[in-house]
Parts: sequence; structure tokens; C-alpha cells
Amino acid sequence: MSHTSTRSVTEEIEELERQLADLRHRSLLELKVKLGEARHTVALLERKIQELTQEPGKTPEAAIAAAEGPQSPAPQRRSRVSVTIEQVVEAIREGATNYRQIARELGCSPITVAKKVETEGKAAGIRSSGQKGSFKLFLK
Repeated sequence: MSHTSTRSVTEEIEELERQLADLRHRSLLELKVKLGEARHTVALLERKIQELTQEPGKTPEAAIAAAEGPQSPAPQRRSRVSVTIEQVVEAIREGATNYRQIARELGCSPITVAKKVETEGKAAGIRSSGQKGSFKLFLK
């Protein structure tokens, strides 16, 4: 096999890899568009259900459950709570050393705390040590 044919095969492989990456990207965009359309459809259906039940305080799920009759109570979902980095810092000062403890004190989810620490923690002087079971947050 000569050097030129090897070069062209390599170029062809690189081109096919680029095409594959492009196809993956297009597929991802197409799925995101479909997901957005589906969410829009769900929102429209929920709005129609709410209009039909004519009970503005009830969520569509509650209206459907009421129409279906008594059932065992479903676990309540916690509403989203946003926190400030100052609240996180204060919780650490009060003795909370991990995301769960801080979340419990602030009434939010540990993921919310983790994201806040990740985005603004360094500027606020929050540092961490350890991993998994020994993970701790502290202030500089």
C-alpha cells in the first residue's frame, strides 16, 4: 500500500467521523425540538383540563384525581426553592457541613445547594474537602 492511498483512506475515515458527529448533532437537535413540542402539547392539555374543571386553585392532576374518586394520597412533591449564596454561607457558619444538611436547613434540595456552591461558592469563600462520606464544606 502506498503512502498516498493510506493518506486518502485516513482522510476518508476523518470525513466519515465528521459526518457521524454531524448526524448525531442533528439527531439531538431534532429530539430537543420534538421534546419542546410535546411539552407544549402537555401544557395545552393541562390548561384545557383546568378550564373544564373550572377550579383555578386545583392543578390538573388534582382535578383528574378528584374525578376518578378517592385513592391513597400521592406523595407531595416539594416546590422549587431558590437559595442565595448568603443563605448557604450562613448555614455553614451555623454548623452544616454538607449539601444535605444545608438543604435541610434552607428547605430546598441538595442539588440546588450543590449547584449554588458550584457556581458562586468560590467567590463566597466556600471550600470543600474529602470525597463521598467524608465530604465537608467550610469557609476560608
